[in-house]
Amino acid sequence: MDNEALVSVIIRTCNRPEVLKTALNSLRLQTYPNIEIIVVEDGENQSEKMIKSQYSDLKIRYFCMGKKAGRTKTGNYALKQAKGEYFNFLDDDDAFYSNHIEELMKAINKSHNLAAYSIAEESQIKVVSSNPYKFIEKRKFIRYAQPFNRILLFHSNYIPIQSILFSRKLYDKLGGFDESLEVLEDWDVWARYATMTEFAFVPIVTSVYYVPAVRNKKQKRVNELHVAEYYIQKKFENYQVTMNVGQIYSDMEYVIKKYKTGQMIRYLRMIWNFILYGEKI
Repeated sequence: MDNEALVSVIIRTCNRPEVLKTALNSLRLQTYPNIEIIVVEDGENQSEKMIKSQYSDLKIRYFCMGKKAGRTKTGNYALKQAKGEYFNFLDDDDAFYSNHIEELMKAINKSHNLAAYSIAEESQIKVVSSNPYKFIEKRKFIRYAQPFNRILLFHSNYIPIQSILFSRKLYDKLGGFDESLEVLEDWDVWARYATMTEFAFVPIVTSVYYVPAVRNKKQKRVNELHVAEYYIQKKFENYQVTMNVGQIYSDMEYVIKKYKTGQMIRYLRMIWNFILYGEKI
């Protein structure tokens, strides 16, 4: 494996240095040797002092937006600062396992694809203290373990944001986040990148993302997701991908075998309507 390739881990944070330690502690344990960490604070400077005093052993470059800019603008600013040949996002409250970057770099070198992703665990937690940041894990499970399939990816996102490591070439050619989005922004990026390359799938768990054990389903959030889905699907009409008949056959053969059970007909109908009409049912 080429240990000389620099990997930039991009962390967006927002005025919660105690939570940020979750991500930084996991990066301290990475087995891959050549990593830079780009931390961008969306708002006022709250984390730089903590980073300098407690994480001077890590190669961290800290930036501050100064005022609230939003997730996508902050992410794009971070991408512009990154110097690596490869990029990997990590939310400030999530964590890589020690082998995450090493395993994904192995997969990229072996496959010669421009991106690779692995499985992430979902951990449902109850926060018991904000300073110091402590939580109790209520439940842990695998929500997504999906091998790469373009047709499925164009229909719905199955790649958590921290799961994927990708080449700078994709960013340089196809850009970063759509700044009009504040939700599902990563799905739009993965769909664009999938028009240029396949993603190597690493079928092992190498990271974890944390969510509240009890979620309040607010109608505002539901409405935001529906609006974002509609907007992204309209954007997809402008994306072009070259797939030969063999590749289409392979993707659909997988879907048919995978969803033979009671959901197969419904799932195939959803895909068919999406391909023909761009509709989601």
